[in-house]
Amino acid sequence: MIKRFHEKLQEIIDDVNLMGKYIQEAVENAAESLIESKLELATKVIDGDDKIDELEMQIEEECLIIQAEYQPFAKDLRMINSINIIAIYMERIGDLAVNLAKVTRRLEKHKAMFMSPEVMDLLKGMVDLAKQVLAKALKAFKNNDAKLAAKLDEIDNEIDDMQKALFKKLYTSVVGNDLVGNEEFALYLSNISLATRYLERIGDQSVNVGERVLIFLTGDYKILHDEG
Repeated sequence: MIKRFHEKLQEIIDDVNLMGKYIQEAVENAAESLIESKLELATKVIDGDDKIDELEMQIEEECLIIQAEYQPFAKDLRMINSINIIAIYMERIGDLAVNLAKVTRRLEKHKAMFMSPEVMDLLKGMVDLAKQVLAKALKAFKNNDAKLAAKLDEIDNEIDDMQKALFKKLYTSVVGNDLVGNEEFALYLSNISLATRYLERIGDQSVNVGERVLIFLTGDYKILHDEG
């Protein structure tokens, strides 16, 4: 029975790693669509979200079944509960990738009209950091790497700082600008702001994944309340 339990647990872990692959592809495609204005990639991200949602529901069901059948305790139970929550965070990252892809569509015309090189550089920086923190969160889960999971906050803080710098650049572009009352300029500003928000949230959710990795590896739930 113990052998079969661990086989089923490994199947769930494999599904989470597969889900991680799907969301990493979604974020990378959404980011490329945003920076390069590739509408076909944006459509691919939006159309592919269903398989991420379905896999998240499958993992949730598998976690419930394995608990009911084997009644695990201690570390095994902690891991199953954490896996269930990690899958939820991953599904949210998939949704954020879809939101980015939708911004690509809305920015198709406005970005070319209003995007400055400085804003583009900051946006590229946020994209690179968001992809980086997600990749490290997924690697921490796959490799049971507590040290890597504990370092995700550092990258997330960089994302936050870059978002603030981008907002400042957007604000200064508005001051004294004759386009302030222009509806298309307003749409550009709002969609760039949304894009940075989605990238920032990808960072936050990736950190959440790392926290849950730390919890099932260490059993220290104080991590969730650590503001340090």
